[in-house]
Amino acid sequence: MNRPVYDLKTKPAVLGSHAEAMQAVQALKPRLRERIPQAESLRHLPPDNVADLLQSGLYGVMTPKRWGGSELGSQTLIDASVELASACPSTGWVYMLWAAHMWLLALFPLQAQEELWSNPNMLASSVVNTQGDVVPAEGGFRWTGKGFFSSGVDHCNWLTALIGIKREEGQPPERAWLLLQREQFEIVDDWFTMGLKGTGSKTIVINDAFIPQHRYVSAKDIEEGVSPGASLHPNPVYCAPSTANFTAAMGSPAVGAAKGFLELFEERLRTRARTTTMPAQADGLLSNMNRLASSIAQVEAVHALSLENARRYASIRASTVSLRDRMACMRDQAFAAQSSRRVVNQLWEESGGSNLFEKSELQRFWHDTNAAAAHQGLTWDWIGTAWSKIALGLSEGPFV
Repeated sequence: MNRPVYDLKTKPAVLGSHAEAMQAVQALKPRLRERIPQAESLRHLPPDNVADLLQSGLYGVMTPKRWGGSELGSQTLIDASVELASACPSTGWVYMLWAAHMWLLALFPLQAQEELWSNPNMLASSVVNTQGDVVPAEGGFRWTGKGFFSSGVDHCNWLTALIGIKREEGQPPERAWLLLQREQFEIVDDWFTMGLKGTGSKTIVINDAFIPQHRYVSAKDIEEGVSPGASLHPNPVYCAPSTANFTAAMGSPAVGAAKGFLELFEERLRTRARTTTMPAQADGLLSNMNRLASSIAQVEAVHALSLENARRYASIRASTVSLRDRMACMRDQAFAAQSSRRVVNQLWEESGGSNLFEKSELQRFWHDTNAAAAHQGLTWDWIGTAWSKIALGLSEGPFV
């Protein structure tokens, strides 16, 4: 497989504004839509999609200017993720994660950042659901275990892993992020799914990998805005809450996939409105019109909610943002994803038997919306309960 991370020899474009970023997105959308069958067949993004994301500069909206990024921030990340997912949900999903991780990587020690961005087309996947013991070793750590759902990993030359480090017997593990090189893990080809087929979110296996100390950053330091990288970059986003930056766009691929579904449903409804002559069918069309209007309003509302959280919290010190407000950002991302899922499922009831065929674009966007909303970090029951416990003073929260 061709890997743009190694093949590209030119530096990515540097976007000058939010408007310029959105122009780049619009230019890519037709190509991404055409490549959906290829992405689903490959079960990972086509190399051309990856090259387009890199060379357009869209990948760098959360990357520090010091390393060739634009630092346009999480509002641009949200809007770009929504629009890309409206053309190809798998591309929108992987893009969201890849671009968001540039914020996280900017918080590691300088030596790690120099290693990462020695390749301007660097790509990093991640795992947050991991198994196996991570133990301190001389000069760093050793890890034997597994990680799951590593989206886009086939194309990456680095991996970030959220793990628990065993420090003292009887004490809970310390939550931390580690960096691994591509040569330090194996990829299990197990991504056979009903939705987001093109994300390649595969299992990875680690066998006694050594991770040096400079490729470590404490999750607690990140949440408090005092990570090693926070002092390296003047932009305040790098000492701001992770929920307004790193996970600010988690719900956006579901929102974008729902938007793509709604665009297809609207076109289908427009065609039916022009050709229907039977009174009973005309009454049904009126009901469909009402559902469509309500659905579009709901999707636009949750999109706006995500943007408002980013506007409020993405550029202020994490220490000044309450736990309740940080958790509210997670709550609202889950709400955005689950609202998008409900909207699409409600309209799917009226989509008819012709859309059961695999060639139907409508069914693709239906199953991709549901798949995007299935992420553990977007599950309403536990996130809604976690926020409520914090709001009621019953919990200190899930962050450290």
